[in-house]
Amino acid sequence: MSVQPAETKPIGLVAERLKTLRHGMGLTLQELAQRSGVSVSNLSKIERGDVSPSFDVVMRICEGLGIPLEQFVKPGPKTSVSGRKTVTRHGQAVPFSSDEYNYWAHASELSRKTMVPLEMKVRARSAEQFGHWSVHAGEEFVYVISGSIEIHTDQYEPFTLEAGDSAYFDSAMKHIYVSIGEGDAHVLSVSHNPNAADRAGVEGFMNPAARPAPPVALRRNSRQRKCEGK
Repeated sequence: MSVQPAETKPIGLVAERLKTLRHGMGLTLQELAQRSGVSVSNLSKIERGDVSPSFDVVMRICEGLGIPLEQFVKPGPKTSVSGRKTVTRHGQAVPFSSDEYNYWAHASELSRKTMVPLEMKVRARSAEQFGHWSVHAGEEFVYVISGSIEIHTDQYEPFTLEAGDSAYFDSAMKHIYVSIGEGDAHVLSVSHNPNAADRAGVEGFMNPAARPAPPVALRRNSRQRKCEGK
């Protein structure tokens, strides 16, 4: 996997998208602040393009607007039926950014996923750069594609991941990623969101061939009962 091109301006996209959605829903900044828990001042700065929101701030805004993340970053019809699938080609992931990270949202055509897959470039070089640490419901998996990162949480000592390493943790802990190698780290982050509106078990999206088969003993007993006419 390679980092997506950066010709677009993610901050401007987020600013325009928020303004369009808020106006379309007839919400004032104060009303959205009350719904999302994001302050009026921060919402105003985001809309003006003065600041770029972190992932969890975007998620809180989406909750306040009553829409899934994918509808925020990429408007248009979404697939929400069972048996759904999507493919994100190189260069087609939807970009947005914060002061510390660049993000590219994958599988944005699918609505209300229980997992949110994000490709990230970690630009932050120290924990002191963060005025806000990420925290959101659910669990998170991170895999380092290239570079090295240090993960900081509010419950554990910082730990390092090199290229090829991964970690899985409770994302309700405050957490941040910091690049510690020579260049910006490139990672894949997948967050599980248990509060997705159309929540379904993971097995609902598995190929039937991948599902566990009934125990051998039960199948044998079933055949025996048929032979015995029971």
